[in-house]
Amino acid sequence: MSVDNMENLDEETRKKIEKLLKVTREKDGNESYASAQIDKGLIYYNLNQRKQSYESFNNINKSDSLTRYMMAQFGMGGMLAGDSKFNEALKVWSNIKGLGDSLETAGLKFRVGVALLEDSFSEYDEAKQYFIEAIEYYPYESYCYQKICNLLSDSRLKVAGKKSLQLLNKTLEIVEILKLDFEPDSSDNKSPERKLAHYTNTSITNLLLEKNEDGSLPSFFRLNTINNVNDPSEGHLLINYLKGIRENSFYAPDFDKDLHAFISCFTFNHDSLNQFRLYGKEADKEASGVSLVFKKEFFQLDNSLGGLSFLSFESNIQSANRDISTLVINKHSSMKESLSSKTRVSKQPVMRCVYIDPTSSYIQLAQRNRITFFREFGNETVVVQNREKSKAEYEWEEYKKYIDEKTVAFSDAFRTLKSTYESIIKEKKAIASDDLESSNKIDILINEILLPLKYLIKHSTFQEEQECRMVYVTSINAPEVNIAHKKLLFVEYEAEVKETLNKVYIAPAATEYQLYLAWLLRNTDVKIELSNNPYRQT
Repeated sequence: MSVDNMENLDEETRKKIEKLLKVTREKDGNESYASAQIDKGLIYYNLNQRKQSYESFNNINKSDSLTRYMMAQFGMGGMLAGDSKFNEALKVWSNIKGLGDSLETAGLKFRVGVALLEDSFSEYDEAKQYFIEAIEYYPYESYCYQKICNLLSDSRLKVAGKKSLQLLNKTLEIVEILKLDFEPDSSDNKSPERKLAHYTNTSITNLLLEKNEDGSLPSFFRLNTINNVNDPSEGHLLINYLKGIRENSFYAPDFDKDLHAFISCFTFNHDSLNQFRLYGKEADKEASGVSLVFKKEFFQLDNSLGGLSFLSFESNIQSANRDISTLVINKHSSMKESLSSKTRVSKQPVMRCVYIDPTSSYIQLAQRNRITFFREFGNETVVVQNREKSKAEYEWEEYKKYIDEKTVAFSDAFRTLKSTYESIIKEKKAIASDDLESSNKIDILINEILLPLKYLIKHSTFQEEQECRMVYVTSINAPEVNIAHKKLLFVEYEAEVKETLNKVYIAPAATEYQLYLAWLLRNTDVKIELSNNPYRQT
């Protein structure tokens, strides 16, 4: 098989196709053949050769490679749906039900489930089955989508289901906007947000870097229960905003055993006296801790999850076109490791917090401060439009444009979230007059949908911290949840600290630990610096 108008292709693409056409099962093996068919199908698809693309995917058998077979069925169904052949798409997609047990195969089922909720399909019971099969790796989203399927399947609650679906999709869109992108903005530049700091005390640092007495690995980094935070309004500002309440209201943090948030906090401020004084105190002594600066490898970087975003759907199933991993706030690790019969969570994305003032329309996204660019670039210069300019100032201005664009995108989505929330609350009240039980279930679902976003919205009082967070949502019954001192719930993070550290800043009142930290990190390229901040010890 060949591509129409092969002579019009660029040389690189033509050579790729010619090479893939030569791959056979007999000569190269089933796995290589299946991979070649996927690659060939993608090239054809991008060249708008839909027939050849479909045929390439259709060449793959289950016996060649189960994962690639499922990818092919997913892609074929997507093309059929794009051509409005919805019944045929359903039939093709049904070939992946009951197959596979991996992150990649669960991702395929998850995307099919999302697609089936669109008006073009309205296959709610069918979609629910796909979410059931995907829930191990996508517990938060699949949990919420299943509940939405139940509402959509009930004619009396269908409107509420539609509005709940809009609320969930908008919540996931906002989380995606807030997710940090560690990729550089060009081949010449590094991402300005490639490193984040975590403030802690020297005792915890020792546990994270030193081998235990029994010779086992160092302790693992923890995400702690949201109940440990120092902001009493944590988790309530979002709801107040959505309800239109413009006042400072302080409550005890929520506790929900079905879905519970675990977080870890990071900041763009790597060497901040204020954060040294507040966090990481040793024996309650101010400015006695350290700032651990992590490289991007500490966090989840790859949003493709095995190349699952390889086909785009047409507008009628646009919501299924999003990269699967961008929808994920939490997922169970595909390589769970045993530790005293517990498990650790896989690498997570990290999102910037948003600071709002409850009494006004003020919004600020967590971001780097201008001074950090001057500390990074010093007196370096750069030529811009034939004029020499401070590199620090230039980089700051470019970064500010980026943050301004993010702020506009967030603000627009946040306003839509508010109107969607108001709409579903209105519908819920109407239902309550006839069916109080269903109304209460909808109320619970609304709060569960908003759970990941709730802990990214912070009071403007704390904006100096410029905080970013991992948010891991799971049940306290989950095997990865641990407890210490009969009150501190936490989960352990799989990434090793020492391997992903970039630098350690030592607080002004912890300078005596410099030699010890140098010894702990002696076989690494981690830099150790004393804080540059003036501080009078008391």
